[in-house]
Amino acid sequence: MAAPLATGAVTLKGIRVPYLVRRNARARRIWIKVEESEGLVVVLPRWGSLGLVQEVIRRHHPWILEQMARREDRLAGTPPAVGCGRTVFYRGRPIPLRVKSLACLAPSVLWRRNEVVVTVPRHEDVGVGEVLVRSLRERASAVIRRRVEALAEASGFRPRRVSVRDQKTRWGSCSGRGTLTFNWRLIFAPPSVLDYVVVHELCHLRHAHHGPRFWAAVEALCPNYQAHRDWLRDNGARLRVESA
Repeated sequence: MAAPLATGAVTLKGIRVPYLVRRNARARRIWIKVEESEGLVVVLPRWGSLGLVQEVIRRHHPWILEQMARREDRLAGTPPAVGCGRTVFYRGRPIPLRVKSLACLAPSVLWRRNEVVVTVPRHEDVGVGEVLVRSLRERASAVIRRRVEALAEASGFRPRRVSVRDQKTRWGSCSGRGTLTFNWRLIFAPPSVLDYVVVHELCHLRHAHHGPRFWAAVEALCPNYQAHRDWLRDNGARLRVESA
């Protein structure tokens, strides 16, 4: 993602609130949002002036303070970094984590139905989190590609290419050339939520917007999509756990 246009802070009801400003040439008005990773973000259209930013923030301060408080609550409930706790979140549920240190040549991860076993070489400085994340990313790529194939068959919307990456602020995206890109951390989400994100991006192959026809296509393939959107909004911070 491109660097922000500007950063700053404003005091609202005695609370200092940092913010960053981004420019979006496609935006038709100035709008604000509170993101899990970056906090308060002000988006300016092509004509928007930096001088308007704090005025807009102060005008909407009740909503901003409420959303920032909710964000803090969500972040406070974020689990330990991968490999630092006694469980690993996988496909929407916690799985007990067991770590073994043995005289072996290379680390390994064994995924059982109700347990994950990470084995690390006894005399090497290898982080459990690093080993786990590598395995999780491999599994995420396989699962996401499998679900794209199945849901593309059901929808008739076929991407030219599928990529699974470490996206910082998006769960998925669709390029103008038909490439679908997904965040590997979706492997932490329940299967139905991951499927919703896949359906969302598949529908963008036909509808490159978020208008009524796009949402009608999403609903046809995923009738409970709104519940899955809400789940991502409420639990996004928990999915974006950094590796140890």
